[in-house]
Amino acid sequence: MRFEDHLIILVVFFSCIKVCVLNNDPKCDDINTQKLCVDQDWCDSCLESHICCNYCYDKSYTGRRCNTKNQLLKSNCNETMIELNQMSTVIKQTNKPFTTKKEIIQIKPQNVLVQLKKGVPTNVTFSYKLAENYPLDLYYLGDLSMSMKPSMKIFASLGQHLPSNLTKLTNHYKLAFGSFGDKPAMPFYYTDEESARDPCKKAMEESCEPGYSFRHHLNFTSNTEDFLDAVSSSRVTANVDDLDGALDALLQVLACNETINFSPLSRKIILLPTDSLLHSAGDGILAGAVRKPDLKCLLDKNGEYTKSLINDYPALDQIEFALRKNKVNIIFAVKTLSKMYYYLNMTKDTLKGYAFVGELQEDATNIVDLITKGYYNFAQTVSFMMNTTEQDYLDVRFFADCENHGIFNETSVCYGVENRTVKFKVELTAKYIPEHNQRDTLYVEEKNINEKLTVNVEYVSSCQCSNYKDEGNKFCGHGTYRCGRCYCEEGWSGSNCSENCENLDFRSCRSYETDPPSRICFENGDCKCGRCECELTYSGQYCQYQCPFKRRGAELIICGGPSKGYCHNGICICQDGFTGEDCTCSESKVACSLDGAALCNEQGECKCNTCNCNQGYTGIYCEKNTNKNTICEAYNKEVQNNLTRKSSPSSTGNLDIIDESNKGELSCAENLDTCHIDASKDNDYCIIEYCYYKSEDTGRPVILAIKICRMAASVKMMFVLGIIAIILIAGVLGIAIIKINNIRQDRAEYNKFLKESKNTTELNPLYKSPVVEYTNPLRTKNE
Repeated sequence: MRFEDHLIILVVFFSCIKVCVLNNDPKCDDINTQKLCVDQDWCDSCLESHICCNYCYDKSYTGRRCNTKNQLLKSNCNETMIELNQMSTVIKQTNKPFTTKKEIIQIKPQNVLVQLKKGVPTNVTFSYKLAENYPLDLYYLGDLSMSMKPSMKIFASLGQHLPSNLTKLTNHYKLAFGSFGDKPAMPFYYTDEESARDPCKKAMEESCEPGYSFRHHLNFTSNTEDFLDAVSSSRVTANVDDLDGALDALLQVLACNETINFSPLSRKIILLPTDSLLHSAGDGILAGAVRKPDLKCLLDKNGEYTKSLINDYPALDQIEFALRKNKVNIIFAVKTLSKMYYYLNMTKDTLKGYAFVGELQEDATNIVDLITKGYYNFAQTVSFMMNTTEQDYLDVRFFADCENHGIFNETSVCYGVENRTVKFKVELTAKYIPEHNQRDTLYVEEKNINEKLTVNVEYVSSCQCSNYKDEGNKFCGHGTYRCGRCYCEEGWSGSNCSENCENLDFRSCRSYETDPPSRICFENGDCKCGRCECELTYSGQYCQYQCPFKRRGAELIICGGPSKGYCHNGICICQDGFTGEDCTCSESKVACSLDGAALCNEQGECKCNTCNCNQGYTGIYCEKNTNKNTICEAYNKEVQNNLTRKSSPSSTGNLDIIDESNKGELSCAENLDTCHIDASKDNDYCIIEYCYYKSEDTGRPVILAIKICRMAASVKMMFVLGIIAIILIAGVLGIAIIKINNIRQDRAEYNKFLKESKNTTELNPLYKSPVVEYTNPLRTKNE
């Protein structure tokens, strides 16, 4: 027999095996799965209940119409009249190779069709590879305040090295230039006639440009000499305060992207060197600029911002929205180290993922290096997102194999991608099927550049047997014949829709298997037209079973949700990857290790993606016992180095360190443990506290750290005792001085008294005695 014949036989053999396996899936023969099927009466609900459930629309069939295929065939349903269930499927519609000489492509496939079933998670797998020589649009936004004048001159002189450095990044780059000052009004500028004409003449005795908010000088060009000429010929201006109008300028650069001529397919970066802080929303009221700015281009024919004295400064969230919408990144080159933390906090909060902060040296000679570092920070960080704000019936989750180990972790971001291919998965789950045969077109978009995967979504809901017509309508009365049975109009019931619901009593909604018979729908639902409509957490013909559920706010989650399990007669039937009474026990072990090391620190067992620690060990990862914390010991040195060196904390290796020293306290969750490091030096008593957790977005360990320094205890005690001694000595001296002064005054008063007392011994010439003598005249006469 020829080799080709052997090959044909093998292909046929394995094809037969595949068909047999598909038609005899052991999960479909499970009794619980069959029970879940037979509870369904309608074709749509049958197919949505479980992938193993199929529907018989044979009119002559008298058994349970919803069941597994094998059971339907055993019950003599006509095989040609079985509505077979469909798996959710993904069809690649466009799958061009990665970047070629003719076309730049960094994501594949580029277009897919997804046929989505209710409650069945469906994965779309795609790959990303960074293209060489991807176009770069670099917009230099110059701070032309007087304090930045030396840096501008140095940057212009360094320009001769710019082309050679940019070509290391890409051969396809373009440059543009704009500058900013501040709103030309008090209190940001002096507005007297002489200062308005020349803001520098009075204070600095030199000439400079009249005040302005933002001015666009040069559209994007590949001619480096034109760019350097524009930078060299620009003149500085001088505002009054230490804050400037960079946000006004940023908003106009982003709003005028078409005027400025940004390329649609390029990496767009704004370079902003500065030594100032930023005016933001609300500050404009000081100059009478109170109108909220919108994302409109407001440049005149000379490229100058025309509404700076009408519109307020934009808020940071407006800048973030504009960056996200236009897929633009910012490099803040900050000249003053003390102001670095202002920009670092901004990039860790509102502008996270869209901005990079670097220290600009005093002589600005490292600005070209900052461009390179910022570029690689953005280019080698790949982040995907999908906007489903209008599709509330869809759940979306991202997974990535960032290290190419074949293991997908739940994250939408990969760091340090470089030139390797990275695989991602986006998981789509329909919580319910939208009406009217809706079809959605969604996009998996890269966060910082215009790379996207188009996902066309069809929802598998309507049964094809609805199109099957026969003589059934003749016996359906007040209803419509569809898929082998009558669908009754509202208010009618029965197999032929001939029973008026008003004439029905409640007997059909009570179970007579109990003694006495049950209450109507077991008081867990309403009896409508002879059938029980159960409350959310109950199931069964008479609503007699309660399904395991948990509350998430106002929402009730039954059996962990559709992506985890289904409820049948009060019992959860779990999807693959989940177990437990309520299907919330994940078989994954991702959450049992902080950094991919040993599960539960080898001191516990990982169950339901949670560590159950051995006796004597505690912590999320069983990392703590009485005397030590192994995770603290592993990270102490790295955290201390990051928080004590001059450069700002950053992402290192597989670790993200965030310095929260400026907040004064850690923002750790209550369930997180805290590590302590003694970082005392010289006469300072310093302590570093930090907590750790795994990021849900990136899967990387995250450190929240704070450094607190106080004077050392011994020095502090000596200092306190010295102050007390000085106070005591000063007190004693003060009391002595007061006492001496009192004695001196007493002696003076006494001497004065003695002197005055001598004078009282001689009669005053003006003194008249109060004693009067009288003589009896008779007595005098006789004498």
